[in-house]
Amino acid sequence: MRIATLANAAVGHTRRWVEHFRARGHEVRVWSLERGPVELAAEPLPAAPLPGVLRYPLAAPALTGALARFAPDLVDAHFVPNYGLLGALSGRHPLSVTAWGSDLLLAGRSGPLQRARARFVLTRADLVLADAANLGRAARELGAPADHVHVIPWGVDLVRFRMTGAREPGLLLSTRMHEPVYDLETLIAGVAPVMARRPHLHLVLAGDGRRRGALERLAARLLPAGRYRFVGVLERPALAAYLARAAVYLSASRSDSTSVSLLEAMAGGALPVVSDIEGNREWVEEGEGARMFAPGDPGALAHALERALDEPAWAERACARNRRVVEERGDAARNMGRIEALFTALAGKRRAAGAGGAR
Repeated sequence: MRIATLANAAVGHTRRWVEHFRARGHEVRVWSLERGPVELAAEPLPAAPLPGVLRYPLAAPALTGALARFAPDLVDAHFVPNYGLLGALSGRHPLSVTAWGSDLLLAGRSGPLQRARARFVLTRADLVLADAANLGRAARELGAPADHVHVIPWGVDLVRFRMTGAREPGLLLSTRMHEPVYDLETLIAGVAPVMARRPHLHLVLAGDGRRRGALERLAARLLPAGRYRFVGVLERPALAAYLARAAVYLSASRSDSTSVSLLEAMAGGALPVVSDIEGNREWVEEGEGARMFAPGDPGALAHALERALDEPAWAERACARNRRVVEERGDAARNMGRIEALFTALAGKRRAAGAGGAR
């Protein structure tokens, strides 16, 4: 199968997605306005120095020509407002659009223009992939035909992310990017009083993003010196090793569909202390695999963390439960196989109809 993937080449999710399909023997070419790792071999699209609402549509003519030359069996577009829009503007079918969460849960509902853009994309897609029930519901509310929407979590690599037993009791770990939606300000403010009371605790903040500098300054003001580290974006082996050692995984996200970071923590045996939002509740509940707190409330985060640290027997049961849940519902190999089957079926219909890839 010849797959044309349209996505942000700089994002790790894109690389893992493409690597899966290439490993399965499909010919996958990637087009992106953003530069990615050399091994992804993404083909650049023109990126004018303009706001995204203009920058992505202006790349459509170049993409249309490239797709005509490649003649893909399927166009695979990621993130509705930018690459989903590019895929829809190309006019090629079958078109699969994968929502990533904030594109529909936040941006897609933020105003009439954003809703109209989302509807334009979703009504033209032959397949809409969502990784959580709340995201699938948002897609349908924004115009996607119900029978085109499939809710399939991307899942995690259960061989790489696993429980090794070598736990560090005082290690608290955040793996979210340093962007506003993940609200690391609340995370830092919430863990500060707990770390002050418990001198054995230390905090590792992985990831990077626009808020990095501000977060480093906040941590310097609130956290005990020498007991926290910003380690940047981790490669998958290093990330898995941290999650296998961490006592607690922390996330203060204000919005999520299925968080791959949460699934990685569950698979690796780090106890989740996470915000009480719908996307998280598809996998854990308060007292059922996690301690949860109201979004944006540092005091509630501190209380949840204290409870998690004070109940080691419960924590051990919770971590075992989380591993079982991810094995049952979050196995990347099995879930990506379901997505591949949907792609194959769509491509087969195109070839049988002799549609030439456009309508």
